[in-house]
Parts: sequence; structure tokens; C-alpha cells
Amino acid sequence: MIEIVLVRHGQPDWEPHGRAVDHPALSAHGRLQAQALADALAGERFDACYTSTLKRAIETAAPVAARLGVEFERCSWLDELRLPTLEGRTSTEVEQFFARARARDLEQWWDGLPPDGESFRHLYERVSGGVEALLSGSHGMRIHSNSGFRLWHPPEHDRRLLIVAHEGTISVILSVLLDVEPVSWAFVRFSSYWAAITRLVTVPIADGYAFSLRAFNEIGHLLALGPPPGGRRG
Repeated sequence: MIEIVLVRHGQPDWEPHGRAVDHPALSAHGRLQAQALADALAGERFDACYTSTLKRAIETAAPVAARLGVEFERCSWLDELRLPTLEGRTSTEVEQFFARARARDLEQWWDGLPPDGESFRHLYERVSGGVEALLSGSHGMRIHSNSGFRLWHPPEHDRRLLIVAHEGTISVILSVLLDVEPVSWAFVRFSSYWAAITRLVTVPIADGYAFSLRAFNEIGHLLALGPPPGGRRG
């Protein structure tokens, strides 16, 4: 059996001085969320831990690493959908930018955000290729097709993996491992809260194993913190 625990990063501080930044650190509330996450995972064992290369994910993973005594490998394929630069823009300008983006026809969402953002097609290819390479290369899993669906063969010994990433990349991982149709709005279909926990586990089916979604968007460890102040995009 293989279990994968997916965690979205804590709340970022997108406008630390009243203007947008492209690669934010965690907000004060986000740091509290990261510590609460570490407390929630304190009794668990992981064979391997991974995080994206972005600051907000790395800072979320840091208290977990300290509490569990583990090291996180940084993987660029786990980075969030790459957006056009919004550095220096006001809150109003950023809100208008995303409002225009959300109002587009869904077919246009595949193209990402103009003028030079990463396309969602590329994000899907990047993340699906990354997670399949990780599982088949580093963790000894094999994939085969049965009636048009992909089934997995887990390694001989049970393994538990922890991944700290982003709403977009987690949504693609879920789409790939649950073998559901890719859509340009996967991050809406599988939207998760800051520092929320999602769990997948392999279960036997036919002549292989499928991934089963055992928990999605767990936030019980965050309730004592109350609602975060402010906040917007992932």
C-alpha cells in the first residue's frame, strides 16, 4: 500500500507593504497555520517528504520538518501555475485582473493568464509527468491499463509520502491519481483551504490497485485559529 498526504501551503502575505508581490512569504496567520499543521501531523511517519520550490510552501513545510525530524526534497514540478508578474500592483488592480480572468470562457482557461502566464495545459503536463515519475522512479510503482483506466502496482513494502504544494498542483495530482477527466478548472473542482490536509491511499481493484480519496480538505487542526484576516488568491 502507498499513502499520499497532500497539504496546501498556509496563507501567504500577498501584499506585505500594500503592493502585490509575485513570490510571497507566509502571513502571520499563515505561520500559525503551518505550526498547527505540524502539530496535527506530529504522530505520523513519512518515508519521503516533498515541497515545491516556492517560499510559501517551503515555509509551511519548515515546522513540519522540525517537529517530525524529516527533510523535504524541493521539486519545481510542484510549483503553482506560473502567472504573469503582478509585482507592485494595488489590491484593486489585482482584483480586477483576476475578475477578468474568471469571466473568460472555460476553453480560454486552458491558455493560462495573459500576457505571459503558464498555460493550464502545460501545468497539467508538468505535474502529471512529475508525480508519475516520482511514484514509478523513486517509489517503485508500476502503471498499466485496464479497460481504458490506469491501475497501479505499489511497491512491496508500504510507503507514506507527504507533499506540501499549492491548490493548482494538488488539483492536478488528484485528477491524475483518481483518473478523472482533466479540466481547465481543476483548481475549482478540487479547491482546498490553506494548510488543509488531503489523503489518498491505494486499494486493490481488478488486476491492480487504484487510488482512493480517503480524506479531502481536512481543516479540524485549524479551527482554533479562527478565520484568517484578509487574503485572496492562492
